[in-house]
Amino acid sequence: MPKGPHLAKLLLVAMAALAGGCAVVPEGPRSRTYAWPAFRQDYDPYADSTSTRAAGPFFNATRRGDGFTQVNVAPFYSYTRDPSRFVEEQTFFYPIGLYRDKERRGWDGRLERKLQFLPVFYWNDVSFAPGHRELDYWFFPLVFGGSSTLEGSHFAVAPFGGNLKGVFGNDEIRFVMFPLYVELHRQGRTTYYLPFPIVKWGYGPGYRTYGVLPFFSRTEVWREVDDPVTGGKRQVPVADRWTVLWPLFRYDRDGMDRKYPREALLSYPLFGFTKTAVTFNFSMIFVLNYPMFSYTRAELTDTTILDLFWPVFRFAQGKNFEQYRLWPLWDYSVLNGNTALTVLWPLFWYFDDVTPWYREERYQVFPLFFANFKRYLPEPDGTVRTRDLVRVWPLLKYRKDVDDTVTFEMLSIFPFNDDKFDRTYGPFFKFFTVRAGPRETAVNLLFNIFSYEQDPNHIDLSLAPLFHWTVEKQAKDRLPDVYGPQPGDVEDFNLLYGLLGYHHGPEDRYTRLFWGLKIRP
Repeated sequence: MPKGPHLAKLLLVAMAALAGGCAVVPEGPRSRTYAWPAFRQDYDPYADSTSTRAAGPFFNATRRGDGFTQVNVAPFYSYTRDPSRFVEEQTFFYPIGLYRDKERRGWDGRLERKLQFLPVFYWNDVSFAPGHRELDYWFFPLVFGGSSTLEGSHFAVAPFGGNLKGVFGNDEIRFVMFPLYVELHRQGRTTYYLPFPIVKWGYGPGYRTYGVLPFFSRTEVWREVDDPVTGGKRQVPVADRWTVLWPLFRYDRDGMDRKYPREALLSYPLFGFTKTAVTFNFSMIFVLNYPMFSYTRAELTDTTILDLFWPVFRFAQGKNFEQYRLWPLWDYSVLNGNTALTVLWPLFWYFDDVTPWYREERYQVFPLFFANFKRYLPEPDGTVRTRDLVRVWPLLKYRKDVDDTVTFEMLSIFPFNDDKFDRTYGPFFKFFTVRAGPRETAVNLLFNIFSYEQDPNHIDLSLAPLFHWTVEKQAKDRLPDVYGPQPGDVEDFNLLYGLLGYHHGPEDRYTRLFWGLKIRP
């Protein structure tokens, strides 16, 4: 498999060499090398990180002392290595190409490896337990295969033949010249089709089925229990399902071994009913699969539901549920204290969900506006954590995390949250970003033409290519709530990358002329 660090290092070295001859490196603990608009590199000793940006939005990279590395060549390629998550990941025109290698703690060989090039190729190799491996792959649309230490191997060439495992709710599917011959295996039960789905028969523990569609079919399910009278076993019916002239007539009995067995009859498209000892539903005049009239009654929850011309009208009331719908004008429902409201579907949406841990409110004006406000329960000291997200598509996105860090972005072209999409295509559209936390602030405009950063250790303000001003703060003798340099701080100012500037610090003070000449007082 390809390894990303070599490509990442090569890109970093190439970009640094390209701009090395025209760079200015300010003095002080922090350093910046830049030649706008071709190249910019920042080193932060406090965070032990180096960030590089080149060719506007096309290239950016971040490297930290803890081993974290991220390289992005938008929109073609991205590489991420995160030791804290034991993951190494590469993307190629995401989501088309993806390679992920994730190791997990516990033992040697516990890993998760995925390689894909959609829609042609997919490979997923996983090991979650000692000595256990699950491998799945396909070359769409013909070849499907894999292997498992628990279930064995599988391989198929569509439509000629083979076997598939763990798909469509079945343990295994075998076929020859699909759909001429098909076998379905599930929980020790086998069903044969010749061809699928016309003629079928099957058997297994507590299971029997047979049928010729559309004329008739029957499926029986039972379980065996001890018989205290005979000392042997007896069969307890679980389900019995019939169809005649499918889909016109169907009769089902389910849950016959439970407290409230269910019985259902359908005469399509005229009427159908479903009943238990505590529930009843009657529906009539089906259009496709939806009834024009439906009545439901649930005694245990004292719930009544009436539907007309589904989904146009609904009236429902019960102990923990109510709903009133006149679609598409209005739909209001409350279930277990959770509220949902739509007006002029699909334009206006509102949801209010209450859980034991938080309350979440969501607003949506499709597709232009989306807002999510989450309020967590108070902590022991009374602190109430919140997490907010507001998106005005495609103009802007506002986000507030539980640590009170706020981010603001313009433009925000994706109406969903996906870090890989954002990293691959977002740099071309984010002409204005703000990130403000409890202790730091960062503002970027027009791909770093304007940049402002502040934290407890420094202030950085630049307007490329005009000027760059920095203040490195000293920890001692700080005056509270005072902006700008204070005695003991190191201040640098450069005009036109050092054509004119000055340096003020506790150990040295000078004026800089013509990119190198220093005049001291």
